Amino acid sequence: MAKIGEVVRLDTDVLIVGGGAAGCFTAARLKAQAPNLRVLLLEKAHVIRSGCLAAGISSLNCYVTKGQTPESFLEYVRKDSHGLVREDLVYSIAKRVNEQVPFVEGWGLPIVKEEDGSYKPRGRGSIRIRGERIKPILARAAEQSGAQILNRVAATNYLVENGRVRGVLGLGVRDGKLYAITARAVICAAGG
Repeated sequence: MAKIGEVVRLDTDVLIVGGGAAGCFTAARLKAQAPNLRVLLLEKAHVIRSGCLAAGISSLNCYVTKGQTPESFLEYVRKDSHGLVREDLVYSIAKRVNEQVPFVEGWGLPIVKEEDGSYKPRGRGSIRIRGERIKPILARAAEQSGAQILNRVAATNYLVENGRVRGVLGLGVRDGKLYAITARAVICAAGG
């Protein structure tokens, strides 16, 4: 057990708060695009089974299927969310989400396909997968990317300087240490 008041100070280029699907995917893709970038992924549990996808899923629930457009996807999400949506963000995601799917497929995610090899839709905005191991697949991709992963540290507060987030304070949920982590950029991937 750590001594009371023991503080671990860390500095990184990019800090990702949240080791669920979004955090793991982001860490792996950042390191692939910029191998020398120092990326730290902070997770309150353990990245292997953390986040809302820990038990697996049967579909990727964000995909612009055949016959749909980013505009029709936005309309679908707007109706599904009863209008409570950031339209600019949903539209931006819809324009590029399909480009991301081959990455997770390449990391080992089995995606159900039609006879012609195209992804099998599950609905208007999703495709079928065999996703019971999606979280370990994403966690392994983050680990193999070279990103630093700090498991079992709960972010407790953002460090803000001149109106800009510069890092986080965290608490080690098992070791009792206090963490002060600074970064050039902070990405919040802490839940839907």
